[in-house]
Amino acid sequence: MKFHAESVMKLPVICTLLVAATVGASQAGSFGGPGPWSNLSPLQSGIDGSYQATARGENLIGVIRFAYSGGVQSSLPTANQYAFFVSGQVVSGGVTASITGKDLAGVLGGQDFTVPTNDDGGTELPLVFIVRGNRANGSFEGHLDLEDRMSAFSGTGTIAPSPTETNTVIGIDDQNGIGVVVAPFTIPGSAIVETDFKFEGVRTSVVAQGSGTGGVGNTTN
Repeated sequence: MKFHAESVMKLPVICTLLVAATVGASQAGSFGGPGPWSNLSPLQSGIDGSYQATARGENLIGVIRFAYSGGVQSSLPTANQYAFFVSGQVVSGGVTASITGKDLAGVLGGQDFTVPTNDDGGTELPLVFIVRGNRANGSFEGHLDLEDRMSAFSGTGTIAPSPTETNTVIGIDDQNGIGVVVAPFTIPGSAIVETDFKFEGVRTSVVAQGSGTGGVGNTTN
């Protein structure tokens, strides 16, 4: 096989261009991994932002929301919530979610409640307040599509009824230091049945909801 002199001279130039293109792609994160601005996240813009998914199952439809800020889940309760309509019952609560690379896992918590207190933090008896008994717990897991500009994610999960629980309110007469009043109360379990579901969602903003860091950003990675 014969090579023309011109072809031989062009080979070093072509190799140089290929090396430069490979390095450039690696730095940009397009093929060689995330860029330096992404905090080592598989998503080119990092994992911060607000996420929302629609859940569907037999006699079930619902919404799951969670948010990340500064590389960790936002601590704002309003940014991490779920609400499901299951067999005619509405259940809701908090969401704890973890993003690890392209993997997603989370827990759906029961409705939180606190015993009412006075301005000084004390509690006086008799005490009357309402706690909704139709509560539920669950979990979900899925994957992020790292090539999707909306950071789409999907997976499966389960929602189950919370059991009946008994709580106790304890009041102490701090004036005398000896009087103790105990008032137990029972919260009924949920009437829903355990149900599996599938969910699909996207990152709706690259800014965590209510983070105070600015308005709604775009979702382009």
